[in-house]
Amino acid sequence: MRIRNKILLAMSVPISLLIFQIVAVNHFVRELQNATTFIASAHKAIEADFSALDLVGKLRQEIRKLPSGAVADQGMSDSRRERQELWDGLDRAAGAVASATASQQIDPLQLQALRAALDLARQRYARSEDLAARAGGDINSLIESAIYADQALLALEGALTSTAVDLRRELQEAVDHERTIHDRPVIAGIAIGGSAVLFLLAFAWLYADRHLAGRLVALSRSMLAIAAGHLRTPLPDFQGKDEIAAMAKALSVFRDTAVEIEEQNLRERQVVLDTIDYGVLILDPDLRVRMFNRAFRDLWSVPQDVLHPHVGIEDLLEALRSTGLHGVPDEQWESYVERRLAEIRAADVPPREWYRPDGRVLQYEVVALPDGGRMLTYFDLTELKLVESELRAAKEQAEIASRAKSDFLASMSHELRTPLNAIIGITEMLKEDAEIDGSTELNEPLGRVLRAGKLLLQVINEVLDLAKIEAGKFDLLPEEIDVRLLLDDIVDTAKPLAEKHANQLRLQTEQDLGRAVLDPMRLRQVLLNLLSNACKFTEKGEVTLFARRGGQQLEFRVRDSGIGIDADQLPRLFQDFHQAGVAKHQKYGGTGLGLAISRRLVILMGGEIEATSEKGKGSEFTVRLPANTPTQAEAA
Repeated sequence: MRIRNKILLAMSVPISLLIFQIVAVNHFVRELQNATTFIASAHKAIEADFSALDLVGKLRQEIRKLPSGAVADQGMSDSRRERQELWDGLDRAAGAVASATASQQIDPLQLQALRAALDLARQRYARSEDLAARAGGDINSLIESAIYADQALLALEGALTSTAVDLRRELQEAVDHERTIHDRPVIAGIAIGGSAVLFLLAFAWLYADRHLAGRLVALSRSMLAIAAGHLRTPLPDFQGKDEIAAMAKALSVFRDTAVEIEEQNLRERQVVLDTIDYGVLILDPDLRVRMFNRAFRDLWSVPQDVLHPHVGIEDLLEALRSTGLHGVPDEQWESYVERRLAEIRAADVPPREWYRPDGRVLQYEVVALPDGGRMLTYFDLTELKLVESELRAAKEQAEIASRAKSDFLASMSHELRTPLNAIIGITEMLKEDAEIDGSTELNEPLGRVLRAGKLLLQVINEVLDLAKIEAGKFDLLPEEIDVRLLLDDIVDTAKPLAEKHANQLRLQTEQDLGRAVLDPMRLRQVLLNLLSNACKFTEKGEVTLFARRGGQQLEFRVRDSGIGIDADQLPRLFQDFHQAGVAKHQKYGGTGLGLAISRRLVILMGGEIEATSEKGKGSEFTVRLPANTPTQAEAA
């Protein structure tokens, strides 16, 4: 601030002199313009005055031509005509003077004298006419009038001559004034002042360039380098106590503080990087190492003296060449390095797997940073790949076993069912004979055998159905059905189950359900399974089957007032071999396949099934199926 004030003070004196000279020149120019305007006006006035003098001279000549004693014998009419011409001449003279007065700047005193002379001439002329009239046209009276008119014109001529002389004198004074202005040493003053200003400006410029500008330029370069991120930039050592030296010291403090903050940030970032379990290498825009973490050093076994900040990526690759971890032959090393550098510069490396010769599998990626740098990441996927390989092998084995199981169960369906059906048939016949014979000792055991056989047949059917579905060998047989008739038949079939536990079984529909194309056997299987479970888990309660048709969808709901299902059991309710609690399984029996098979059958028919329940208040199962009409089924 002080240096700037000194420079301004040094330049203020010559600038003030220059401003003073400019003001003086402007004043002289205005005076010269005024003088030039006055001279032009004077020239026009003189021309007008000489025109008036010329008119007056012509009037005098006309007056002298008036009749005298030698021409007294001419008639009165001629003398009147000549007097009229004289009067007209005076009018023209007055008009000329008035025109000159209106168009030029004439001195008021001179103007007053001219007007007085014209008035005198008019008065004398009028007097001569009056005398001539009283004399009855006497020649002497006319001569007297002519004398008076001549005297008036002489007076007018004298006044005009005096005015012309005065105007000539004023014109000469204006010319002299103009010469005086030109003769003033204005140019010399301007030249002297301008030279002084130029000298002082040149002196100030040389001083500023040599003693100030050089220091400021050096300081500015250092500031720009620091602003660009080069915090280690050396600063100029300015001696003294002026403002520039103070600025250099302040910049030094700022740089040292920035370096300290940057080092602190680097330490904090290094701590964060070291907590990452995958390798990270950060490069600056010149592809020199900026930061790295412990995982990167461990992955590549880089020596401590090689891996450090500011080392180039080419030198780092060359140091890693001896480890053999890149798996590149010597004859291909140069092309390999060029390709790696091109990929890093272009940041054109999406995540890809890198199989190293030591058996490690890395996921390698290059990411561009906002400042032009690059971040290289190396994820160690070795253990994950081992786990994936083991899981893949286990999955293949499980699939093989599942296919073998499904194939076995599907192929053994007839072999399992045929003897069981024979056992059930023979038991029914023996039971009927025992009832006819009244043999109570055989009737009860045969009844237990029959119930066990039917239960076993149901289990076998469920297992075989599940095996077929998993093997993809389960086929649906859709046909056109009357939905209400099918539901009535299902309810009639489930009534014995409801009566066994003293339950009321009802069917409710909102409107006519119409006809649909469905697999009636599989729909019957699903709804009977839901009704059987509802009747089994409800004692002396209500079991209701609701049905309605909504647009292109059929909805069936089985609601009971039984024991309900625990909330934590609902998500696993449709899993294979699952039942809600061991105690329930022991009390109510069952294989746990009914709901799993029902869910698969509903999905095969293009629908969905869901369950809601509240402990102690009952459960509700909802089945939604597409309500394909016969026309839609044919179109499909």
